[in-house]
Amino acid sequence: MKQKLYKLFNQKNKGKTKLLFLVVAFFLFSTPTFAQTTTAISTDFTPLEFGVILLIAITLSIVVLVLIASLSIYNYSNSLLKQDRIARGEETIPENRTFKEWFWQTFNAAKPERAVLMHHDYDGIEELDNDLPPWWKYGFYLSIIAGIIYFVVYANGIAPNSTEEYQVAMTEGNILKAEYMTKMANAINEENVTLADAAGVTKGKTIFEKKCKTCHAADGGGLSGPNLTDEFWIHGGDIKSVFKTVKYGVPAKGMISWQDQLSPQEMQEVSSFVMSLQGTKPANPKDPQGEKLQALK
Repeated sequence: MKQKLYKLFNQKNKGKTKLLFLVVAFFLFSTPTFAQTTTAISTDFTPLEFGVILLIAITLSIVVLVLIASLSIYNYSNSLLKQDRIARGEETIPENRTFKEWFWQTFNAAKPERAVLMHHDYDGIEELDNDLPPWWKYGFYLSIIAGIIYFVVYANGIAPNSTEEYQVAMTEGNILKAEYMTKMANAINEENVTLADAAGVTKGKTIFEKKCKTCHAADGGGLSGPNLTDEFWIHGGDIKSVFKTVKYGVPAKGMISWQDQLSPQEMQEVSSFVMSLQGTKPANPKDPQGEKLQALK
């Protein structure tokens, strides 16, 4: 019965061994493929990319080690059974061991229980003096090597530390944000326009002084154009109406269209500045024109 169980256990382990080697081979072959793919994208690695690749390499090594260690647990029992049979004379040590046998015996270094039994007991409880399995030691040694590599790489500036990675990520994020804001600024129209922020209003003031003060005065009190500081509006007093007036103009009354000279964002900014003039006191305000409307945001 014991022999049948042993054969069944051994057959299952053969399948697990094949699976392990397939997984290891996958990682070994996928790593160069990953490197080739990355190189095809960019042959000039940034410090951040180097750090990521180093982390992936260490992670793959640890994964392979864990897989081998996990399988060694299954083979450990097999080795103990075999060593016990050899100690009892039921089986002899083969003169020529296969690579698999050599590998697992070296990696597990299993010993018969009697070989590690200490010669004393406490109330019938016997104590064993077994060594840590080599695969556990190898993992510990690997962690020391990884720590040394980590220290050398990051202490000498070969790869960026977390602060530098954060700064690189923020720089890249700001570039993406600027691209997004530019894209969104070009998409502003009279249907989705909103009031600009304080910085936008300041920019709008600069545009107003360059483009609009000839007709509306520098303080918005009005010259040939209407007074922009009172509560009277000819074409609407909300931000969408003001933006529309700036964009398309009022050719019949001498107000030109600015959509060919100003970007959508600039028209939003100058329109927001016009809205900010409400309630101010110009030096020489022009008489009210249009209907009295409360300025709408």
